[in-house]
Amino acid sequence: MRVLTITHSDPQRVRRQRQWLRTVRRASWRVALAFAAILLLVCAAPAQEEKPKIPGLDKIISANEHLMFTGTVKSVDEKHNILSVSSVEGGDTEIFPIKHSTHVLTADGFRKKLDALSPGTRVNVFYDQRADHRTVTSIELFTSESKKKEPHS
Repeated sequence: MRVLTITHSDPQRVRRQRQWLRTVRRASWRVALAFAAILLLVCAAPAQEEKPKIPGLDKIISANEHLMFTGTVKSVDEKHNILSVSSVEGGDTEIFPIKHSTHVLTADGFRKKLDALSPGTRVNVFYDQRADHRTVTSIELFTSESKKKEPHS
C-alpha cells in the first residue's frame, strides 16, 4: 500500500492529493458495499435451496395429537372398517377408521373383539390425529352397571 504524505510546498498539488484521497475513500466504500452485497446474496441463496421438497415429509415430521372421543356407538361397518360414534352431548357424529386388529378393551382391561361394539354402547375412542388422517389406537367400553351378587340368606 502506498503511503501519501502531503507537503505544503505547492497548494495545487495539495488540493489534487486531497481530491485523490477523497476519491479513493469513496471508491473503497463502494467496493466494500458491493462486496458485502455479493457476499450476502451468495450466503443467502444456498439456505433457500437446502430445503428440498420431499413428498410426505411434513407427515413424518408433524407430531401426532393423541386424542380421545367419548360417545355412543351409532354403527359399526366391519366391511368398510368404519365406526360411527355420536357424542355424549348428542350433537356431533364422528367417523373413525378401524382395523380388525384395533384393541377393544373393557374398563377392567379385558380384551374384546369388534363384535362387542354394538349400537348404543358407550365408548371412549383413543386415536392419533395427524393432519387430516386419524388412526384409532384403542377403544374402551363403558361397563353397564355391574350386577351385584346378592348375598345368600
